[in-house]
Amino acid sequence: MKENKGLQMKGISLKPRWTFVLIALTAVMLLFFTTAHSSHAEEPGPPGEKTQAHLSHSEHGSGGKLEGDMSRAVHLSPEVVVRSGIRTEPVQYRNLVREIQTVGEITYDERGVKVVSAWVGGRVDKLYVNFTGVTVKKGDPLAELYSPELLSTQEEYLIALKTKKEVMSLGSKASIRSATSLANAARERLFLWGITEEQIARLEKTGKVSTHMTIHAPIEGIVIHKKVLEGQYVKTGNALYTIADLSVVWALADIYEYELDWVKVGQKVSISTPTCPGVPFTGKVSFIDPFLNLKTRSVKVRMDVVNPKCLLKPGMFVDTRLKVPYADRPVLSIPYTALLDTGVRKVVYVEMSKGEFMPVEVRVGPRAGRYLPVLSGLKEGQQIAVSGNYLIDSQSTLGAGASGAYGGALHGGHGH
Repeated sequence: MKENKGLQMKGISLKPRWTFVLIALTAVMLLFFTTAHSSHAEEPGPPGEKTQAHLSHSEHGSGGKLEGDMSRAVHLSPEVVVRSGIRTEPVQYRNLVREIQTVGEITYDERGVKVVSAWVGGRVDKLYVNFTGVTVKKGDPLAELYSPELLSTQEEYLIALKTKKEVMSLGSKASIRSATSLANAARERLFLWGITEEQIARLEKTGKVSTHMTIHAPIEGIVIHKKVLEGQYVKTGNALYTIADLSVVWALADIYEYELDWVKVGQKVSISTPTCPGVPFTGKVSFIDPFLNLKTRSVKVRMDVVNPKCLLKPGMFVDTRLKVPYADRPVLSIPYTALLDTGVRKVVYVEMSKGEFMPVEVRVGPRAGRYLPVLSGLKEGQQIAVSGNYLIDSQSTLGAGASGAYGGALHGGHGH
């Protein structure tokens, strides 16, 4: 008593010591029971028996094909399937056609553009076509050109013809050859300066030189440039007009690099424009640029388009469609709506039985119209969800219990 009294007098209490002992004993007992429970759970059961959790994992995750949340089938009641709009279609072989749609711009076919130039120097005294946009036919007069050089050459030709006629009456072969050579040289110069056969025939018949040369249209088309005025002096080679044949035009379109492998020279193209609704235009791919535009990551493709009545005007924007067969034989395929692409893997839900859907990872090719070619993961005849598959996927993510809860919700919260 004296001793305890002394301890208490020093400010030391015995209660904390007993409290510490009780806490230590409790911790030891908890550790013992935890260890015993753990060793019991790890004890292997009798051969052929599995726990429910192990059974669930092994049944749905065998083969290593499906992992994580894909390892469980989704079970839905018939009512849920109907009300959710879940629809299935079979995996089957189809003749796939890939369609490439892009915007093109109409421009002139450079092969049908002609420049009318002065073949001889002189003065333009008259213009038959005095503004752009005029439609001309081949051979139509465009302008009248006065040329002193042309005038003197016509006179030389007439003199050569007269000399040739006189020499032939004398019978000297050398003189005849010389006169003939002079006449042919003058005639050739007239041809080179654009004088036609009809004009030369008229010159030979009348013996009168023409003071003006008529310049004719070399092709049928539309005058798109006019670079001369009446009274203007021009030199040999000066451009007077530019004429474009619009019966065939070019459509220039950008094709992205990931679609380029589908485009080949000679493929048919369907073209439409809001300017001419309901009027179909056809063409074909005639050239593919050999270089890539680094900014747009696309390649310019040129298409020759037949342009009846010249309805397509240069500068117009048109819609172009190229339809390319995916392969030369039917391909195993699925509707593109059946695929769920997570960014990491591509999943399709296969109907194993009524209301039971299993997620299957697949590999597919590029989309061809409404379908996707199947590279691996599916077989012909399997029924797959093509609509409502997002609902199935959400139930797969929530787990088996969630599908029952969702089914109850669809029925107004009443249990089955």
